[in-house]
Amino acid sequence: MKSLGASEVLDYKSPTVLDDLRALGPFKYLYSTSGDPASQQALATLLQPSGGTFASTMGGEVQLPENVERIYEFFGNVTLKEGDKFEKFAKWWYGEYLGKVIQDGSIEPTPITKVKGGLNALQEAADGMLDGKIRGKPVVNPQE
Repeated sequence: MKSLGASEVLDYKSPTVLDDLRALGPFKYLYSTSGDPASQQALATLLQPSGGTFASTMGGEVQLPENVERIYEFFGNVTLKEGDKFEKFAKWWYGEYLGKVIQDGSIEPTPITKVKGGLNALQEAADGMLDGKIRGKPVVNPQE
């Protein structure tokens, strides 16, 4: 990953990953692509002691500290809203983060893997993702 421009690479399964991430902080905004309750709790702890905001791809009943705000909405909508609680996140995403990684060339498109067989291949594509045979995005053409 570092060869692609990542400044740090951590193993999310490591028992020390939260401490390793905390050492890279402090953080003001975070984003969870999995959105599961465990990752939401992890982000909330990373935002301590001063608090902050994280965006999540999932909502759910997760107890968060009072100084932590979760933004939960379809990601595209989160980054496009203005004039409400999403505005700060959108300004950070478009104004600070996204512009920087596009300018310095460190953003790379996610590779795709075409899975032949139409809709009948959906299970094969899902299994391939789970067992690591498919990297990136599986693409199935429903007209095949």
